[in-house]
Amino acid sequence: MQLNTGESLQIKGRSMKLEEWRLTVQVENPVDFVSLARHDCDLSSYLRYQDLSCYFSMMDGPSYQNLVKYFWVRAEIYDKYVVKAEEDHMVLLNPDLKGKSRVEMGLKEFKRTEIRSNVIGIPVTIIEEVIGRACRRSVEGTFQSNLNTKTSDWIPMVKQTLQRQEGWKVL
Repeated sequence: MQLNTGESLQIKGRSMKLEEWRLTVQVENPVDFVSLARHDCDLSSYLRYQDLSCYFSMMDGPSYQNLVKYFWVRAEIYDKYVVKAEEDHMVLLNPDLKGKSRVEMGLKEFKRTEIRSNVIGIPVTIIEEVIGRACRRSVEGTFQSNLNTKTSDWIPMVKQTLQRQEGWKVL
């Protein structure tokens, strides 16, 4: 978020029909890895391999529910489909723009998918790099090829737990 761009604040309308007050934000719900390990469901090696320990520690911090709600009811995905629709709209308004680049059409260059919204008039854009920094992770990620979820040792424990819950159907 850049505050000193010189642009005016813009109040953005909702992008969904849902009102902020109807949203529920899940907060302060730490995962108890010690308890899971005590019940033969030790995920610590997977977390260390994926370098996600810092992420789960961070999840115990404060959440600003009103800001989160305000952001998400005004959020829009800006992806290749929206970009194509933008270009088509410009060509519809001015057929001479057909075959021109986005910059030649007067549009910003499309680099990557973004989540766009605003909070109290300040535009906020979330991209992969922002999520990576928030999780204290690189954007590339890692893949643990030797992890087989179909034969994992802790699957029976998860199934047993789910079967005791009403409304859960275990496949």
